[in-house]
Amino acid sequence: MRRMILLIGFCIFVLGLTSLYAEEKDYDITRISITLEERKELMPDILSMTVGVNANAAKETEVINMLGSIDKAIRVLNLNYKGGSYSVYKNCWWEKDKRKCSGYKGELGYSFELKDSKEQNKILEVIDEFKEKYGEKLNYTVSHPQWLISEKKAKETENELKLEIIDTAVNFAKKAGEKLGRKCSISNINYDVRRPIWEPPVFYKTAPMMEKAMIEAPEPKKEDKVVNVKASVGLVCK
Repeated sequence: MRRMILLIGFCIFVLGLTSLYAEEKDYDITRISITLEERKELMPDILSMTVGVNANAAKETEVINMLGSIDKAIRVLNLNYKGGSYSVYKNCWWEKDKRKCSGYKGELGYSFELKDSKEQNKILEVIDEFKEKYGEKLNYTVSHPQWLISEKKAKETENELKLEIIDTAVNFAKKAGEKLGRKCSISNINYDVRRPIWEPPVFYKTAPMMEKAMIEAPEPKKEDKVVNVKASVGLVCK
């Protein structure tokens, strides 16, 4: 029993020394936190434009065929876009607490990512031909086109800026170590990436049908966009 008590006491003594050593060791460590930031201006490479088509007719099949014809013509242009989804539904409304319906309506939408601003003219010319053909049965809206930075270009730039921050942090750690007479190393890096904020799209409705002519849409100005990467860096000096 006495030997057991001595053994327990010895273990407590050893644990106490270990804890004391750890505290002294941790006390001997200098921790530094810094904030670094890198930014780069980029010339946009993608012209974003959203187009919505609205159709109405007496028969459901007529609306579907109208939207289908436009979709085929758009695909022939071989331009990069997302969407192309459509919906067709009854044209209904409420009048004196009674639901009334007459004919059908349909919607078709595209989000284009163009490399050349002149490509928007091709899109509008195609849709305007159908507007001329179907008259009041067809209308379309165009969002305010704007130049954006493509996802690929933005990601490449972000990675480039992150590496620049690491280089700066390593250089700072070296100089901090020389000042403190210790060896400093990076313990952690937390990045905060900020991409350009886009303006909300503004939609324009089609003007009354005019004599057929080549469409020359305004060309949005290309303005530099800034990609910003900020990082909180932790250093440990021993």
